[in-house]
Amino acid sequence: MTTILHQIIAHKTQEIVGLSMRLKNARPQKSKRSFLQALISSKHKLALIAEIKKKSPSRGDILPDADVLSIAEIYEKSGASAISVLTDYQYFGGSLADLQQVSRMVDIPVLRKDFILDASQILEARMAEADSVLLMVSVLKETKKIQELIQYAQSLGMEPLVETHDEAEIKIAVQSGAKIIGVNARYFSDLSVDITRLPTLLKKIPQGIVRVAESGMKTREDMQYLSPHCDAVLIGTTLMEEGEEGIEEKIKEIMEGKKSQAPSTK
Repeated sequence: MTTILHQIIAHKTQEIVGLSMRLKNARPQKSKRSFLQALISSKHKLALIAEIKKKSPSRGDILPDADVLSIAEIYEKSGASAISVLTDYQYFGGSLADLQQVSRMVDIPVLRKDFILDASQILEARMAEADSVLLMVSVLKETKKIQELIQYAQSLGMEPLVETHDEAEIKIAVQSGAKIIGVNARYFSDLSVDITRLPTLLKKIPQGIVRVAESGMKTREDMQYLSPHCDAVLIGTTLMEEGEEGIEEKIKEIMEGKKSQAPSTK
């Protein structure tokens, strides 16, 4: 069965043809902003990776005309530990230009969220002044490949966020030497989200590795539900849906709410 992930990877494979040759003379400086340290030293109980996402395959347009600089400024002001920027244009409406503009404006680390298949994309990310990249086990699959990409990113001063979806992928991420492991609540088969499965999976990540919950967090109840099991959350759609005028209040609501045990199930 062909899923949206397969479609995206097929498109991305074509998109990056010749990229390594185009970047053969690139000599980027190492990142001086530690994504890892930013998550560890958050002022919130859970560090927030706030995401700039204009659209997605699951939701369609979210905020297609988003002023990325204004939103990044709000994110930083509101206490986000880092900012994730979608750079895929075809499916998410993002760009490397968005990432570079954001990176130059804020003081907190900026992560390139895209479908990384090759080291050239990591170099490209650093040339656009990213401080971290997303590596997806569901895309890269092999421990050796992921390990090589982690080490390459680290050579550029970037500590990657390695994303997983199940216990088998978590084992691969751990074996690859990942220092930051995310668990995504979204099923790529049908794009549905279920955060109730996250606690069990997050517990599988060994102590000493930063644990990130990804996708589907909408309320302060969700934050309290996940708080015992992870160190950080990555939230995009929930914030972007608020528009510029509502983002700051939404972050305050979900990150500083009262304790509750009932998660959202949608």
